[in-house]
Amino acid sequence: MSTPDTALAAPGIEVHGAPVGKGSLAVVLLHGRDQDPGWMHDHVLTRLAPRLAGVTVTWVLPAAPGRSWYAGRVHDPETGTLAERDRAADVVDGLADALVARGVDAGSLVLAGFSQGACLVADHLLRRPRRWAGAVIWTGAAFGPPGTDRSLPPSAPDPVPLRGLPVLVTNGDADAWVPLADTEETVAELRARGADAELRVQPGRDHEVADDEVDAAVTLLTRLARRP
Repeated sequence: MSTPDTALAAPGIEVHGAPVGKGSLAVVLLHGRDQDPGWMHDHVLTRLAPRLAGVTVTWVLPAAPGRSWYAGRVHDPETGTLAERDRAADVVDGLADALVARGVDAGSLVLAGFSQGACLVADHLLRRPRRWAGAVIWTGAAFGPPGTDRSLPPSAPDPVPLRGLPVLVTNGDADAWVPLADTEETVAELRARGADAELRVQPGRDHEVADDEVDAAVTLLTRLARRP
């Protein structure tokens, strides 16, 4: 894992918006398969940021090696993607640690992603103990075939580790890459662990972040930025 001194300066990392430590929120934004931070900036961030009137945000966009975070698909057996998911999770944790070290309040960190990135957001919430202010999962699901047992062991220190965490989850009703049923299963798992997970289903849309999904994220981020 990168150290706080190097994570934000690692190759491929893009930082936009408010200077680190000066925004009301800091959002780590993960791109999808065959994409990169530039794609997320041009297709998502340029639509999202202008709608956040009065909200100052530091946007941190990491790059996956070879433009993909993992080689398989989300409903493949969990073991097939575990090593790649762990590497991606280490990148996320390294960036979060670096932001906190640079003056960002830990309660102002948001994790968001699209497609592959969204699946990694779900995975991070379910497998890593870090506490976030909120999360956005645009077309994502937890890893593993349908019906995968992701229940916490009886020895888990907190049976509801995501208690009260606001999570926006979206998908199309017939997405070609992430089946809606998988997303619905993920929402149920997030809620079982205490998250305040909202699911928004987009009828007939392509594999993209639709305007309505951008607006829903604006609503969540605005609410998070204005919390007392």
